[in-house]
Formats: sequence, C-alpha cells, structure tokens
Amino acid sequence: MRDARNQPGSHTGRDTELVTALIAHPGAAERATLGAALDSDERIRVVAGAGAGDSDAAMTLTRQLRPSVVLLDDRVTAPGDRELVRTLARWSQVIILTAATECPAITALLRDPVRGCLVYGQFEAADLRGAVRAVAAGLGWLSPVAVAAASWQLRGGRRTTAATLTNCGDPRGPAGHG
Repeated sequence: MRDARNQPGSHTGRDTELVTALIAHPGAAERATLGAALDSDERIRVVAGAGAGDSDAAMTLTRQLRPSVVLLDDRVTAPGDRELVRTLARWSQVIILTAATECPAITALLRDPVRGCLVYGQFEAADLRGAVRAVAAGLGWLSPVAVAAASWQLRGGRRTTAATLTNCGDPRGPAGHG
C-alpha cells in the first residue's frame, strides 16, 4: 500500500491540516460558486482560479502554488487532450468535474490520473468539500454515476459506439440492460 504522504499535493488527512484548492473552470460564476462552497469550510482555502480554455494558466498556477487539490472542469482542456491532467497530477491531486453521464465518457475521464470525478447535478456543496478533503488525504471520491461507470467498465463494458452511449445513471445499467 502506498503512503499518501508521498503523493503530489497529498496530506495526512488530519482534520486540522489546511487543504488548498485551485479551481480551473471556464465559467467565472461557476468558479465563484465552487469557491464559496469550499471557503465555507475553515479547513479548505481556495488559492487560485483559471478560466475558459486557460489550460496554460492552470498549469502555471498549479506548478507555482502546488495546491493540495485541483478541481478541473473537463471543458478547460480540448476534448481528447489528456496531457493537461497528466501534467497537473505531477504537482497536485486532481478531481475532474464533468456534466457527462454516459459510461464511456466517464470511464475515459477516469483513465487519466485523477483522484476524483464529480458529475454536475450529482453532488451538493458538502459532497464537494468532502471530496476535496478526501482527495487531499490521498483517497478517492466519485459521484454515484461515476461509480456506475467504473463498475460498468470493470464488468466488461463495450467501447464507445452509438449503441453504448447510454446514461450510467439508469439503475438498470447501460441501455437498461444491467
């Protein structure tokens, strides 16, 4: 078992330890909302934010500030560009934020070196704070639909085709077939 203290941006997880976060999101209002949710926890401090299509700023700020956790909206980077997540993960733990609910889309995100995946509409402010604290402590955190996607993939989910672009939130599984 790996010691979380040896991971980039990780901490021991003690409740008294300050967790720092960087928010990379294309929307200023959404960055502010996420920041306010995190700032309501005295154990979490937002150190910076990066905006729309600003993957260079996200990399520069993460390299300079070394936040415990980077919250990265999947729209900040170009579709299919996996290098941003790999680069950020060298310096910090990464939680990906997405609106995707399709199993193949979510499992593609989980193949990158992320510690968490939060799906919009599937988490509350308390979940966000819990995810940031858990990931900073070296643990993982997934929204329920991301757990369903990972489970689907582990059970041998098929690769992306028109027939498999299905909602992982369906309790019967992709295409309602379990």
